[in-house]
Amino acid sequence: MNKHVVTLSNGWTATFENNGEFRMGAEGWGLLLQGPDSKTIRYFTDQIILVNDDDGTRANACIHLSTDGNYGYFCTAVDSCWVIDFKCAMIAPHRVSIHHYHEVYDESIALYEQPAFKRVRQYISVIGKHIYLTFPFTKDEDFPKVWNEYVSIRRRQLDELYFRN
Repeated sequence: MNKHVVTLSNGWTATFENNGEFRMGAEGWGLLLQGPDSKTIRYFTDQIILVNDDDGTRANACIHLSTDGNYGYFCTAVDSCWVIDFKCAMIAPHRVSIHHYHEVYDESIALYEQPAFKRVRQYISVIGKHIYLTFPFTKDEDFPKVWNEYVSIRRRQLDELYFRN
């Protein structure tokens, strides 16, 4: 099967589509979120959200909602967790892996961290957990620009911390 469609209790539809094999024996699945009033979140369509989910078991249990259905939370198969504001159709990373390679030293570093950006501090309650969010909710179409700005700053910081003489 190449697609799993899951209807969430808040009226949104999560469509998981097979993006093909990204490693030997590992099929990656992307995610498209569509809601009422033509709201759409496309950022995750090219991301690896699930791996090897042919029967749809993980797709059906992937996204957890707040009691009012305004927020959602999910973790991907490749070390990142996300918060979704369904009411405004916005996303924010909660936990991510940052990989940085320094060409001069021919070394790399990887960190699993909670991204903090633009002094954002907000608590979200999802699935009985309180999530401390330190990255701003961003519209789907603006997110790549904001994320690239954050990663650029973070890589400069890593250069200074780990690779300076």
